[in-house]
Parts: sequence; C-alpha cells; structure tokens
Amino acid sequence: MLYDTKTFIGRKVLIRKLKHLKRVTKVCNINDARNIGIIFNATNMASFEIIRNFIKSLSGKKVKVNALGYVHSKKLIDHYLYRKGFDFFTKGNLNWFNKPVKDTVENFIKKPFDILINLYLEEYYPIQYIVALSASTFKVGKYFDEPNYLDFMIDIEKEKQVMHDLRKEVNIDKKPDDKNIDLEKDIDKKVEIELQLNFLLNQLIYYLSIIKSN
Repeated sequence: MLYDTKTFIGRKVLIRKLKHLKRVTKVCNINDARNIGIIFNATNMASFEIIRNFIKSLSGKKVKVNALGYVHSKKLIDHYLYRKGFDFFTKGNLNWFNKPVKDTVENFIKKPFDILINLYLEEYYPIQYIVALSASTFKVGKYFDEPNYLDFMIDIEKEKQVMHDLRKEVNIDKKPDDKNIDLEKDIDKKVEIELQLNFLLNQLIYYLSIIKSN
C-alpha cells in the first residue's frame, strides 16, 4: 500500500510537470542518429554486459552513446565504478515518492537525444519519470499498457510466453532437487531476463534500421 501511495503521488507530480513540457517528436533511423541515450536495469550484471556489447557495436559509427543504469540497491555495485559512457543511480538516489534526485539523472533528462532507448522490462516509476521528461525527440522501448511515454513500442508479451514454453520443454526431463531449487530459480530468472532483453534490443534495432527519419 505504501508503494502504491508513493507511486500515486509521484505520478501526480509527473503529470503536473508534463503540462509544462514542450516537445517535438522526430522519427530517427539509428544510422542517422548522432546521439543515443539508453536507460536500463543494471541490477542484473548480465544486462550491463548486453548493453555494453551493443554500445561496442556502434563504435564504428559517428554516434555518441550515453547509458544510464538503475541499481535496485542502496549502494552502487563496485563493478560499475568508473565505467566510461555509463552513469548509474541507485535506490539511495530516490526521494520519498521515488523521484530520482541525482545530477547525472537530471543531465540525462535534459539531453536532446536523437533516440532514447528504454530497455527496462518492467514498469517502474523512477524510469517512467526519466523517460516521460526526457528531451529526446524519439523515444522507443517495450510496450506497456499505461502510462506509456514512448513514440515507438515493441510488444514482447507473446514472445515471453514462447520463451517460457521453450525453457519448460528443454527442462521437461529434469527432476527438481530441493537443495538446488532456489539456485535453479535464480538461474532461470537470469536467463529469462537475458532472453527478453536481447529480444527487445534486437527488435528495436531492426525497426530503427529500416524506419525513415523525418
């Protein structure tokens, strides 16, 4: 109930801010983009590696990439310290109603990216706040019902079911071991996140490469 109350208040604040926000939408092909913003869940380090490899794939193009990762912890993971091209914020950087209060986040919001890629797989108010207020002229990511502040979305719900059925089929002959059941659940969750994130990213890149810029 407390989380719902905080989110309710946070969304009221966000709606008020959006009333004063003037933004022009401009479709941009990824090959025409000169600056790209990426926001993602850095709580799982496997996600960070996927994003880092994607950024490496853009290294041959004249494009500047800024990545912002959220870590659901009070402190930043040591592994993320001094990562060039990456900024992070944590649970400790959120105020009472979960608004991000950190200079790096404010700077990210103010940058007029040609494309903002939201790679968050779940609805989470701090991410919605950043995406909604971002000065980016073209915002893309996963489809959510409401609220959604994107200009182009990929619906991966059907694909999630296919991935789940496939994993179930692969593990059909495995007998559960009480000693390892928690470990297996953690591994399954990690693999599922990686599969979904890779699918979402690949779909977005495909469509962003064939879409016509304004």
